Amino acid sequence: MGCVSLGGKLPLPSLFDLSTERLRYEAQRAGTLGLLTRGIDFFFQTIALIILARLLTPAEFGVFAMVTPFVWIVMHVGDLGLGAALTQQTSLNPGEASAVFFVNMAAGVCFALAFLVCSPLIGAFYGDPRAAEIASALSALFLIAGFTGVHVALLRRALRFEILLYAQLIASAVSSAVAVALALKGAGYWALAARAIVDPLVYSISVWSSGCWFPGRPIWGETTRSLLRVGRFSMGYALMLVAGRQTDQVLIGWRYGSAELGPYSLAYKLFSLPSQLLSLPVGNVVIPTLSRLRDDPERLKTWYTKILKALTLVAFPVFAILTTCADDVVRLFAGPQWRQSVAILVLLGPVGALQIAAATGDWLMYSQGQANRVFRWACITTAVYIMGFFVGLPFGGRGVAAGFLIANILLFIPGLAYALRQTPIRLLDALRAMVPGVALALASSAVSYEVLVALLPERPAALRLAAIAVAVGVLFAATVFGLYGRDLMVDLARMREAK
Repeated sequence: MGCVSLGGKLPLPSLFDLSTERLRYEAQRAGTLGLLTRGIDFFFQTIALIILARLLTPAEFGVFAMVTPFVWIVMHVGDLGLGAALTQQTSLNPGEASAVFFVNMAAGVCFALAFLVCSPLIGAFYGDPRAAEIASALSALFLIAGFTGVHVALLRRALRFEILLYAQLIASAVSSAVAVALALKGAGYWALAARAIVDPLVYSISVWSSGCWFPGRPIWGETTRSLLRVGRFSMGYALMLVAGRQTDQVLIGWRYGSAELGPYSLAYKLFSLPSQLLSLPVGNVVIPTLSRLRDDPERLKTWYTKILKALTLVAFPVFAILTTCADDVVRLFAGPQWRQSVAILVLLGPVGALQIAAATGDWLMYSQGQANRVFRWACITTAVYIMGFFVGLPFGGRGVAAGFLIANILLFIPGLAYALRQTPIRLLDALRAMVPGVALALASSAVSYEVLVALLPERPAALRLAAIAVAVGVLFAATVFGLYGRDLMVDLARMREAK
């Protein structure tokens, strides 16, 4: 079964017949489209955040943030882990995909009803009835996810990101416009809830409208049963991962209420935006790409180390700047009334760098069909994260952020070593691949500090951040040319010969 193109001119290749013949081209193209997709979403999220942070109070952000951890926990287990299982599956036919679709749809309906029934308990947990109202509305998210999860997984598995790019563009624009319009009319935290619902709804409609795949008669064979088995571990991993990363907000909201949770949630949002921009699209491409190299150890090692090197080269300087310039970032994106978020963002910045590098280990294990090992390590990381949150909780949002940072530092090297254990890749290979990123991050921090303290200490935040972006951009371009210049020249020469 094929898939139509967005322009309606040329059909895209089948979602089910995969090969490694043009893997480099398909992976590069998919990676570019994936980053563009997240970049579009990042742009609209940033614009909406800048506007909403000035129209809403920190307490209103805090009320919405009380509910989102519970939504994220259920959303990540709502597909029973079948999305991740489909992505790494090397052999699949339409009937097997249809069977997974109907299971996923039924799970979405069940989770939506369960979350709706339990929403009063969330309000009672926080002692705030507004949280129960938001939870009731957000139960619709599980229905939407149940109807779209398999489509998205199939498109990612086949590295067909054109449709996802188109869908995300429409969804981000419409949901951001709706949220801002409601905030201007005084809807308060309901503006945030509306964006959370409208974005996946429009995304789902766009994906279905593309006609890329329609479920048919299900086939309940060995492959389907295998997907369900792998899905169990993927679901467990997702539950552990989200629980470990959302318990901090639950604890702060329970202990201190929405006034303390608001600044923490904003700092967390600012720290997670670049992580979502980089890690999610890259991971969606890396897992299906490396899964095709499962039986080629040398190429697997080469591809993984190159991916790790390129990803950290981009990500580490971003988080270094976020940490060094936390005051200007908060002032520019949210305004002076969010000053309490600055100290929290300083602590969360390094967490982003550590997590984005550690995520490559999870992708590697998933691509090798080791979902059980991913789940085991997720259990360990979640336990350590939660201990860090509890230790820091008496000191408020800053204490929780400090506990989160310490936990990530302690887990980083052991986690990477665990992920590489059953592969041809050594820990030293991975650490060596990250050296350019670490060096560029240190240089970026030095440049940022020099601009902030010596060159433009009294200038507006926007001007100082722009100057830092230009300076680090030049430094990044010089580093990339030094590392990849020869390969780029070879590729250009080949292109000229081909012409």
